[in-house]
Amino acid sequence: LKLEKKAPLSERFAALKGSIWGLLLPVIVVGGIYTGAFTPTEAAAVGTVYALFITFVIYRTLSVKDLPGILMETVGTSAMIFAIMIGAMMVAEVEVSRWVFFILINLLLLFLGCILETVSIIFITVPILYPIIKQLGFDPIWFNVVMQINMEMALITPPVGMNLFVLKGVSPESRMEDIIRGVIPYIGVMAVEILFLCFVPELATWLPSVVK
Repeated sequence: LKLEKKAPLSERFAALKGSIWGLLLPVIVVGGIYTGAFTPTEAAAVGTVYALFITFVIYRTLSVKDLPGILMETVGTSAMIFAIMIGAMMVAEVEVSRWVFFILINLLLLFLGCILETVSIIFITVPILYPIIKQLGFDPIWFNVVMQINMEMALITPPVGMNLFVLKGVSPESRMEDIIRGVIPYIGVMAVEILFLCFVPELATWLPSVVK
């Protein structure tokens, strides 16, 4: 593997200067929510307007002709979110073993992790799943640990796990088949970790309970 030469400080500062507008987006959204400047719903609107501003005016990576495609993708994502919400509410009303529901949640998260970025999945699903998890009697801290392991597993799950393409970008001479073969043991290890946490939940809850 050929290593790239270390970038000089001037080049690093130039890259930081070029990306500063994008880096401000999460600061504005999350900071605005936590400071009480606006509600989460208003934060979404502010974030959208700001993102459109920097892409149209600052970076100029989008044009008006790109808007129809963006809107169609937004409709698809919104429909997926509503489907998750409806499915979660329906399952919550059905008399079913909580472990069956737990398996269904993990399969859903695994699927979403293959096509979406982890932070987006957390923001989309946690507000929906948290009250259901509490209602079913699962420890939220334990479920959070399981969810994070699931997300990491999804990122390397073939054929569309995002980190597979990251690895391909880092090592372009490697074949995707070799990369997939290389990550399979790690997928197995993380699956065993989730299974082990189901039988010994104290592994996830012991340290937080001590801190409390």
